[in-house]
Amino acid sequence: MTRYITLLDLVNAVSTHARTEAEVVATVVHLVNSGTVRLCGTFKGARFDLSGLDTPGQAAA
Repeated sequence: MTRYITLLDLVNAVSTHARTEAEVVATVVHLVNSGTVRLCGTFKGARFDLSGLDTPGQAAA
């Protein structure tokens, strides 16, 4: 069952269990992009596009 939640509430919920900010970001992105949760409010229907991000170990151009 898909859950609807605001981005703020999702970040706050994940933050209580995550050890690092990177873990929060990765978890939120996974939950939203996999469809496990759907955002409502300002970010209703949003997905995260990570294709333009540098990955760890990748040199900045």
